[in-house]
Amino acid sequence: MLLFPFATFGNSIPIILCSMGFLRNPLIFLRVLEAVLEITSYRFILFSAGYEPLDAAIQAIDTESSLCSDQKQYPKDGILLFNGRLFCFASGSTAAALRAGIPQILCPFMLDQFYWAERMFWLGVAPEPLQKNHLLPDKDDDMSTKQAAYVLSKAINSALSPKIKARASEIAERISIEDGIREAVKILKEEIIHPSKIQDQTS
Repeated sequence: MLLFPFATFGNSIPIILCSMGFLRNPLIFLRVLEAVLEITSYRFILFSAGYEPLDAAIQAIDTESSLCSDQKQYPKDGILLFNGRLFCFASGSTAAALRAGIPQILCPFMLDQFYWAERMFWLGVAPEPLQKNHLLPDKDDDMSTKQAAYVLSKAINSALSPKIKARASEIAERISIEDGIREAVKILKEEIIHPSKIQDQTS
């Protein structure tokens, strides 16, 4: 798999993990990441969560750069783009980042994403959530892309601050000692099997 050598090469260079799903224009988002790479020393791992339009945009750029036009499936070991500084993989999870103690940068697009983005900010494991146009500029031109790249780079710098990194590690340690399944079963028993006890306690 390409992920291990990518992650272990150049250990002093920060790796930014991106987990993306629905995007109005995935190609513009990838161009924003490319612009960030041009103005920073970061590397990125992009988890596409199996979102087909994003996977298609990744493959299109890969084909454009490698001239492998006969490639029709997303390789199981991932794709490297932009001079090997962006690793793309079809998976993703916010919870995984919490468990790993990794600071996050969130940009909600729909439904409960707004709640979780604010929640991560309140917990102190992420800077203030980005707005849609910070990742997906309304205009597909160099100026808009560079402006979006600047905002994203600033958010990355904030996420890598000692305060947020320490908080992310603290939350990960708390999660590691929790028995989530046992607690969930306990709550279900109280709510479903013995609801009268709860009512008696509150009355």
